[in-house]
Amino acid sequence: MIDRKMLLEPSFAANPPVKLNVPAKTLGLVLAILGAIGAVFGLLGILALLGLSAAVVAFAGIFVLAIIGTIIGWIGTILGAWGGYQMYQEKREGKATVVYGLVLNVVGSLISSLGGSGGLSGWLVGALITFAIYYLVIISRFPGEPPLVVATTPKS
Repeated sequence: MIDRKMLLEPSFAANPPVKLNVPAKTLGLVLAILGAIGAVFGLLGILALLGLSAAVVAFAGIFVLAIIGTIIGWIGTILGAWGGYQMYQEKREGKATVVYGLVLNVVGSLISSLGGSGGLSGWLVGALITFAIYYLVIISRFPGEPPLVVATTPKS
């Protein structure tokens, strides 16, 4: 079982290998907008899968995994969008909501890929992209928090 503290406060958070000054408010806005768009298209995908499941009776057992995985991923997308909105509103608990949404999204896409939707190589690419987003969420800073990289002025 994954510990909550390990997920939300990983060891690299104090001294990340790639130091970027990522404003949490800006990242939250981007995540909220992209998550909302993804949720709309995810709902359309779920409806399409449900319609297709009526036509594909022969592979019903595996196809059910694709539908369940897509629904779990869609819920993760909605959670991520909501967490992004909370980050935009400068609520620190939004980071946790985004992280939980990302975890649900990865689990849902794994289940969906086992059901024949995209394959494991597609899941691996998606998991790597999700990890990059997770990294940005973890290292992002709210106003008032010290930046990871202190800006220096060149000496002339």
